[in-house]
Amino acid sequence: MRAKQWPTTAVLVGLVVLGLAGVVSVAACEPDRAGGDDAASVAGAGGGLEDLTPEQVLEKARQAGAELTSLRGTIRQRRKAGTLEYSLSVTRDGDCTGTVSEDGVEAEVRRHGGTVWVKPSASMFQAALPDAGPALADKWLTGTGELGKSYAGYCDLVFRLATGDGPLKAVGEWTKTGVRQVSGTRAVFLGFRSDEGGPHGSSGTVAIAAEGRPYLLSANETGDSATAIRFDAFGEPVEVTPPSADETADASGHRIVLDGNR
Repeated sequence: MRAKQWPTTAVLVGLVVLGLAGVVSVAACEPDRAGGDDAASVAGAGGGLEDLTPEQVLEKARQAGAELTSLRGTIRQRRKAGTLEYSLSVTRDGDCTGTVSEDGVEAEVRRHGGTVWVKPSASMFQAALPDAGPALADKWLTGTGELGKSYAGYCDLVFRLATGDGPLKAVGEWTKTGVRQVSGTRAVFLGFRSDEGGPHGSSGTVAIAAEGRPYLLSANETGDSATAIRFDAFGEPVEVTPPSADETADASGHRIVLDGNR
């Protein structure tokens, strides 16, 4: 079996600078349910997925992803320097809220109407803004330049990976490996293997919901940069409240140190 590697590793590595808040293990944060499906969708696209070929399963998952308006993604990637983890609720319109952590360096992120706010933890604040005074401490920061762009990139990446520009985009031969439960939802598991992605190649699985809408529930890639992805809260509202004026501070006049420059 052979498949073209989905681009998770390359995209994730390209976005990494510093990490954000709320370290949560992916295993502990698997979705409690497949998503916010209504009665009509439960009776629809998911039914009979077990009887389809892998290519047909993937196509149904792509179609379901194309109709998604919102979801939550929890992603964990092992890297040479440590582990990157983030859990973000995102919408197709770009709203985003959640936490990210890279090797224990933490922050929160919100995005609404194109504005990105980053709230570093105390340890991240000291490392990323070494010249900033106490007026910026414990604040939601705007004007963070490349740092804010990178965090906004995490938000975009979560949506892309779930809706067809990640595991579901892979082409080649796939193998159906069984039907199992993913946090209480019956799912069809597909396996893939690629010679790309490091000296030893990569392999992994994806799980597609076999009840309700056939959303991508999880993806796991092995190899040098092992990545685990979980999705849930499909179609649920994502409320992003912009911080009040007294909760925010403009960091544009301060030196911001990215991880690679420390």
